[in-house]
Amino acid sequence: MQSVEPYWGRQALDFVDAIEASKTTASVISQFERMIAKLGFHAYIMAGIPTSGQSLKQLTVANGWPAEWFELYNRENLSAVDPVPRHCFRTLNPFEWKDAPYDPEFDRPAHRVMTRARDFRFHEGFCIPIHYDDATGAISIAGERPFLDPETKSALHLMSVFTHGRLRALSRPNPATSGRRLSDIEAEVLRWAARGKTAWETSQILHISERNVRWHIEEAQRKLMTKNKTATVAMALVNREILL
Repeated sequence: MQSVEPYWGRQALDFVDAIEASKTTASVISQFERMIAKLGFHAYIMAGIPTSGQSLKQLTVANGWPAEWFELYNRENLSAVDPVPRHCFRTLNPFEWKDAPYDPEFDRPAHRVMTRARDFRFHEGFCIPIHYDDATGAISIAGERPFLDPETKSALHLMSVFTHGRLRALSRPNPATSGRRLSDIEAEVLRWAARGKTAWETSQILHISERNVRWHIEEAQRKLMTKNKTATVAMALVNREILL
């Protein structure tokens, strides 16, 4: 990892201290979203890279993509042709999206992914590969005109790696919650839904994006095998995943 420099270098180190002290995934995600917004990014995803038979939804650690793009990307299995995750298998180093190699003339599927991403204001992006013992993942961040000078890229590298690590640590089950199916953030979102709060109101309370709230509801719905938000809240209450 490159050494970081002032001003964003100091900001990154302060950020790491803050998330390491955070006790909930909502707090970590909120701080990460605020920090990358200062650098001109409006979307991100932290996930494992799917291989044969895997789904991106199952491998996602945190989702800050627009809901329409996330659904389209999953539905059409775009990770299989996207040059950005493909490049993660070849490198250990962070890279800008434009540096993920492909030939626009001969690799038309890859070019279509990059072109369609621009419809969601993903004009530029930065990707940090994450290599586990037996798998590869990535933290991919996008914006229209983000700051991508060497100092901010080094800071993003540091902040992203620590955010990803903290989210994984917080998601590990402990003995008190080993019987639960929902994560802490999914349960918290459903608690506010049970109190009649909209996705936007919940996003303001938890200081995370509205799309993240909707995604956590969808994840809870998938885990509890329900068909809508009301049924998901009801099932969570019956299973004592949440209390009012």
